[in-house]
Amino acid sequence: MTESHNKRAYLTCHYIYVIESHTIEFMKNEKYISNLIGTFATFVSNDIEKQIAELGGRRLSHESALVTIYNHPNETIDVLSKVLGLTHSGAVRLINTLEKEELVERRKSVKDARSVVLYVTDKGSQRVKRVLNSRETATSKILNSFNDEQKQSFLSLIELALSSLTSEQIEARKICKLCNEGVCRKRGCPVENAIK
Repeated sequence: MTESHNKRAYLTCHYIYVIESHTIEFMKNEKYISNLIGTFATFVSNDIEKQIAELGGRRLSHESALVTIYNHPNETIDVLSKVLGLTHSGAVRLINTLEKEELVERRKSVKDARSVVLYVTDKGSQRVKRVLNSRETATSKILNSFNDEQKQSFLSLIELALSSLTSEQIEARKICKLCNEGVCRKRGCPVENAIK
């Protein structure tokens, strides 16, 4: 082998070593990032649940049902059961409870007289506003730790992540079951836009 061949072989080996080192480091970073996302999601979820629990209501599924009906009135119990991941009978029991508390009411569907659809009462709307304010209290803790530039970067990343989560209507509704959709709809919800 000539000196130039030796040099090329050395450079090739060195180049492969550098690429492998970066690949291993990237894989370690990916696991680290993945772990941080899980930790972040757990914190946010726990804090939202804690804030909502302080309202002194029922379980989170009750509050999720109220917010879901508030955001999408005129839906059936069947749709609600899919969004909340409940059996049909479980959703009926939940609606019975919310109806007894005068938070939700059943009405005949305008589109199909055989169907019953759900609406939030005025009392239910007030409860939803308190739930959404509690949720915002939890999420604001995170945002308040960012400066304006960091908030903008975070916004770009979270919109990108949310827009890639689903392309199905029911899945989108599951993701947004505790959302303040009045805020997102003005901007264009990244989850809803992904399913269009």
